[in-house]
Amino acid sequence: MSTEPRDPRIPDLVSLQEAADLLGISKQAVHKRAERGQLLGARAGNAWVFRRVLVEAARTEPTT
Repeated sequence: MSTEPRDPRIPDLVSLQEAADLLGISKQAVHKRAERGQLLGARAGNAWVFRRVLVEAARTEPTT
């Protein structure tokens, strides 16, 4: 693990699995939310990545 300070210009990203763990839902449910635009994420090759602050904010939002 690096001891260098993190660059504040680079957002803290989480994987699909990490987002699912933070939200307490399945990876498939996270994927559906991302595809529907309910959870902002981006494709990085074959993987999805999400900004941690947005995933944490989604924990407090009611689901529809």
